[in-house]
Amino acid sequence: MANRQNLDNNEKKLSIKERYDLAKECIEKEDYQNAVNYLEQLAKEDVAEAEVDLAQLYLTGLGVAKDEKKAAYYYELAAMLENVEAQNAIADCFYFGQGVPRNYRKAVYWYRQAAKQNQVDAMESLANCYYRGEGVVQNLEKAVEYFNLAAEKGSVWSLYYLGECYYYGRGVKQDFATAVKWYRQAAEKGNIFAASTLGDCYARGEGVKKDFATAVKWYEQAALAGNEWAQNKLANCYYYGDGVEQDETKAVEFFRQSALAGNKNSMNRLGDCYSYGRGVEQDYEQAFNWYEQAALAGHSIAKYNLGNCYYNGNGTNQDYEQAIKWYEQAAEQNIEGAMNKLGECYQYGYGVKQDYAKAIDWYQKAADKGNAWAQDMLGSFYEYGKGVEKDVDAAISWYQKAADSGNKHAKTRLLRLA
Repeated sequence: MANRQNLDNNEKKLSIKERYDLAKECIEKEDYQNAVNYLEQLAKEDVAEAEVDLAQLYLTGLGVAKDEKKAAYYYELAAMLENVEAQNAIADCFYFGQGVPRNYRKAVYWYRQAAKQNQVDAMESLANCYYRGEGVVQNLEKAVEYFNLAAEKGSVWSLYYLGECYYYGRGVKQDFATAVKWYRQAAEKGNIFAASTLGDCYARGEGVKKDFATAVKWYEQAALAGNEWAQNKLANCYYYGDGVEQDETKAVEFFRQSALAGNKNSMNRLGDCYSYGRGVEQDYEQAFNWYEQAALAGHSIAKYNLGNCYYNGNGTNQDYEQAIKWYEQAAEQNIEGAMNKLGECYQYGYGVKQDYAKAIDWYQKAADKGNAWAQDMLGSFYEYGKGVEKDVDAAISWYQKAADSGNKHAKTRLLRLA
């Protein structure tokens, strides 16, 4: 017992730096219990670095029971002692509501204190707060100012967001060429979102000369790093042969990677590949499966495609009522093909009671959006007076619109009425 007391007395004679070094040595040796003891003593003496280390131990649960509230408590103590690491950390706690109630205003306060000490992460976070209007009145010009400061100090995300600001004209005058400059800097430093967007710029010719081969280069960089949108776009390049030799098998490979990552566009496109046997053996059940996943994720065209599967009995049992359910959802999202098919269902009584008036209503909606099949059918209704008063002039008008859109059936009808 006397030896332990002597040891404690000897430790008290050590300087703050010596005791802190002992604490760090304990952490390196994974002797967390003793590390906590040293750090708690130092925290009582307002040693900010010790408070930061204690906060991190409470955050990870090393040597102590994991406790986010205590972590935030020690971060805030150190922050008030002007420790820049703690200022940024407690700002994050308030921003994300970790260990403290979420409070954007307090987050902004501490980000600003850390930014004054040139803490790059705090500058970037403060820029994002101004960009989104979180904890401050939205100020895009101020956001650009802080993104620039953070970018100068090496923040890769700030390079990307500067690209976004110039691309969309947020806080600065829209300038695609300058956006490309920032996207390229971020992409060259490994930011996969910047690489994917840079691919878009080359594919569309925005800020640079249109160049699908270069677009493919950037899409590939992002796709191989796991970016689902880049995988989707790279798949489309292989599917259509844009910037690369056409290869539907490779397209399927990248559509699948993207779809498995949750990309609903790729789910739908993978459904197309299985439906038509492009890059894979035709398989209606697989097509149905991917269309269903995309539709349940909210993809509008997939809802239409799933409706067609039920309508035709492809990959599932024919079920007109299910087809109508999905057509209606797709129609609500302005898919003209679904509107046309709903017109067909009401015209022939597929899954619903036959109703020419409702058929005309759906055909009209599709026709107004330029659907040639709906225009042709409207012409037929007017020609024969189904659900409407017979009107040959109106019939000719609709047949002509359908014919102008390439509908051969409408061209034949026009010849008959001429």
